[in-house]
Amino acid sequence: MSQMPVSLSGLTPEFISDRLAAGGHDAEVSGVVVRPLDGFSGIMGEVAVVDLTYADNTELPAAMIGKCPLDDDLARMYNEVMNSYKREHGFYRDVADTVPMRVPTAFINEYDEDSGRGILLIEKIEGQPGDILHPPAIADFDTLVGQLGTMHGQYWQSPSYGDLDWAIDWSLPSLRMGIPIIQENWPALRAARPDMAPAEILDFFERTWIYDTETWLDRVAERPWTMIHGDYEFDNIFFSGSGPVVFDWQTLMRSFPGGDLAWFLGVGSSDESIAEEDALIDTYRAALRGAGGPDWSRDEVLDDAAASLQFHCTSAATSLNSVISAGAPSEDRTRQRFEKMVSGMMGCAVRWNVLERVVE
Repeated sequence: MSQMPVSLSGLTPEFISDRLAAGGHDAEVSGVVVRPLDGFSGIMGEVAVVDLTYADNTELPAAMIGKCPLDDDLARMYNEVMNSYKREHGFYRDVADTVPMRVPTAFINEYDEDSGRGILLIEKIEGQPGDILHPPAIADFDTLVGQLGTMHGQYWQSPSYGDLDWAIDWSLPSLRMGIPIIQENWPALRAARPDMAPAEILDFFERTWIYDTETWLDRVAERPWTMIHGDYEFDNIFFSGSGPVVFDWQTLMRSFPGGDLAWFLGVGSSDESIAEEDALIDTYRAALRGAGGPDWSRDEVLDDAAASLQFHCTSAATSLNSVISAGAPSEDRTRQRFEKMVSGMMGCAVRWNVLERVVE
């Protein structure tokens, strides 16, 4: 069997043919062309369109989306800390067929833990990519919140996910390696952006997360858990003709559900979604309960969501500061995305009154 390449540019017809055959697809690939994906640049991995030519007629698609870790020291460090490709590999191998939402079909899903190398070739979806800078109509919010609640209820403290060896939680030692980065950046960040939230909320985040991270993590470990996506937002959702398709399962983890819900409602917020937030939370509650999760009140849902805000707000702000420090101009889309993430999550902290909902 041909060796796994270290980059998408190293994909060969022989490798793809071998792995397709191993997955039950009887198709010989005779040509491969890798094209960069417009608008994508990553620090951990490559994402590209992979055009395939087949020797004979097949029902397999002529174009797929390819993903693999970058072959450099910085990317290897990030992937070692985050276990990103291990998580996504595990998702498509063990879970993808059972999640209650549409996800891309994986045609090749290979990962070697010893080397950290991986190759993922998934379905290329035709349609409209989501965009947190331009949120969709409220009906799409409602659909996606309902799907999220169903997933959370389906995997509520379930060993079918929780016992998998790649189902990490907040106790993973490598995740704590990022704590010093936030602590080092926070003073300069707060001095540069003092109005990103009311001072009493920033003080609260400082006391309860920035300089007391271990206490927050201990409390998180006590919360009821489920399988969360970890980055459930419109930039990871594609709108096809048959409905939304959810991508990027590299941040999947065992955690409390409010983290997913808060991130979705915060970073993708629009005037309409904020006005309809109570109804969206009710949609989530009904889906959570109907799929086997708890019968939470609206306040209980918001309490759980608010518990994630120390992490979400400060992490988004730290990322924004890094982008600005690197010289990104105001019109740069990456900078605009992080600006929206910060404003959206800080807006949740104010709107949900984090000072009353989260106990110090």
